[in-house]
Amino acid sequence: MTKPTTVSLLNWKLYPQWIAATGVVQLLIQLGVMCTWSSPFLGQLTRTDSPIFLTLDEASWVAALLNMGRFIGAISGALCVHYWGSKNAIVCTLLPMICSWILLFLANSPMMLYVARFSGGLGLGMTFSCFPLYLGEIALPQIRGAMVTIAFCGSPFGYVLVSLVGYYMSMKMSSLVFLVLCLINIGMFMGLPNSPHHLMKIGKLEAARKSIHWYRSGIGVDEEFEAVQKFVTSSAVTSLHDQLNEFKNPPIRRALFIIIMLFTFTQICGLNSLMFYMEMVFRRAKSDLIDPSLAVILINASGLLTAILSVKMMDKCGRKVLLMISGTGISISMIALGTHFILMDLGFDPSKFQWLPVASAFLFMITFVFGLMPTPSAVLSELFPANIKCIAACIASFTGALFAFASTKTWQPTIDALGEAYVFYIQAALTSLMVPFVWYFMPETKGKTLQQIQDDLMT
Repeated sequence: MTKPTTVSLLNWKLYPQWIAATGVVQLLIQLGVMCTWSSPFLGQLTRTDSPIFLTLDEASWVAALLNMGRFIGAISGALCVHYWGSKNAIVCTLLPMICSWILLFLANSPMMLYVARFSGGLGLGMTFSCFPLYLGEIALPQIRGAMVTIAFCGSPFGYVLVSLVGYYMSMKMSSLVFLVLCLINIGMFMGLPNSPHHLMKIGKLEAARKSIHWYRSGIGVDEEFEAVQKFVTSSAVTSLHDQLNEFKNPPIRRALFIIIMLFTFTQICGLNSLMFYMEMVFRRAKSDLIDPSLAVILINASGLLTAILSVKMMDKCGRKVLLMISGTGISISMIALGTHFILMDLGFDPSKFQWLPVASAFLFMITFVFGLMPTPSAVLSELFPANIKCIAACIASFTGALFAFASTKTWQPTIDALGEAYVFYIQAALTSLMVPFVWYFMPETKGKTLQQIQDDLMT
């Protein structure tokens, strides 16, 4: 195997790929805003002076319906990728998000909030089905992991943005801000060429060559054209039935098992507990070291800083190392958070250790953003042949939606049944299983072309 040539992220000749990555960053900002929207705004909506008053049960549905919409979004996104390509699928992804912001601006009843959040969930599910494939198809192998990591900087930026906007603005005014950002994003993607893989798959060879020329700034066009042609041709099948039969092959089954487990770990690690209910967790923990709303802003800001600092780490350290570090850190943070509530149950004065829940949340956010947030999507873009990537992405997105909805809707009933401490301990135990799983079952894909990865899975 030829040793991959070193490519600098700051090479000015890569500017077309940076333009595309910037568009994906904007998409992931929307994703981050959608995911954490409930943290600041449910607090407003559950106050008695709110124009749209929500009971706690209604508030839980507003939070959970986002993830319910992801079910349909996962399937819709896969279909869009299959028929229209990953770039056009991203444009389709932004449409239900636009509808969501319009409905939130016009909302005057809980039902309109339900529909708005469900619509946002459609876009969320479609996002996970298409953007990893788009970046995997247009980015150079040597910087593919870094590109995905950079794209995921958008999520923590969205966390910070919605925390700040929610602190200073009403729900209606903030919806207008996010709507404008969404419209800018959709205009940007409409001006980008389709990925060469999709154009090659539908037989537009000259358009595929032009796409390669644009994304690669004219460098190595002939070599990349042949590589894409080989990759698409070697994985070409004629029908959906044939595509599904591909999953009977042992290497593909192994890849699918890895992706399902990674997306499952992403949702059962405590992400939804903290992202959707972070302020409530701090109030339950009786932590007044810092105002809970301000603490949420600072914690989300730490995630953004971590994402920026870790841009080069995925392609330098590899996917496996980042996931194992992330799993270990998340487990420690959940154990610490559970210990705080155990001490409270035992009668200890919470003012003596009120720093513990805040420090635990900081550790969770930093280690989650460092590895478990970006890596599964990077691996998804690398493990599957071109013809079944959209199906694999659909399954991954559906898996994420399933466990996200379950963890969000069952959080409060589980807390009522077991108590906060044991819920966080269970999440720590489940996340710790990721470390041996990654070590023994997951192949390293750092710096390899998509064809090389497929060759490795066959051995």
